[in-house]
Parts: sequence; structure tokens; C-alpha cells
Amino acid sequence: MQQLLTARLHPKWVGGRDGYRYSVICRGELIVENSRDPECDAARALLAKGITGHLTMLDGKTGIPRTIIDIEKAAQRTCTEGPHGPRFKTVPNTGSSPEEETSGRMRA
Repeated sequence: MQQLLTARLHPKWVGGRDGYRYSVICRGELIVENSRDPECDAARALLAKGITGHLTMLDGKTGIPRTIIDIEKAAQRTCTEGPHGPRFKTVPNTGSSPEEETSGRMRA
């Protein structure tokens, strides 16, 4: 039986065109901060530590499940805002998020 891996998603209002940025805490450790793409950034941080499987993202305040992601698949994607809503794109294999330099920091 696979152990259930969870992480808490904590939003922070930054205003402007970004609206919210997110921090992710998993197993008591801050793994992502100040991210516009917390699910994919968290997946990359966990994969860098050798953790695979599924991750359930919980609301940081209520603990209510928000999304369940496949770590290996999400680590290969990034989510951007398109003209008709969010779009997932494949990330070039650079080891970091394309948003990382401008939006957030992963903690591996």
C-alpha cells in the first residue's frame, strides 16, 4: 500500500496581474515559496528529492483537498494563463521552472 503524501498550499495576495503567489509545505518543510505554479513547482522539488507517486494538495487553512497530482507527470509541465483559461505546457529539461527566476523559488 502506497503512503498518502500531502502538502499544504498557502496563498499570499501580491496584487497586480499576479493576484496570488503560493507557498507549499510538505512534511513540515517549505518546498516552494512565492510561486504562480505551485503544483508543478512542488512536483519538481519532490522529484529532485527522489519522491514519486501522487501528491494531494490541501488548502493551507482548512485542510480540504484541492488537487491530486502525479509527481512525475506534473514535474514535466508548467501551467500558464491562456486566453481561454489555464494551459499546461511541457517544460524543457532544465531542472527548474521557467517561472522560477521571476515568480518563485523551489527548495530542493
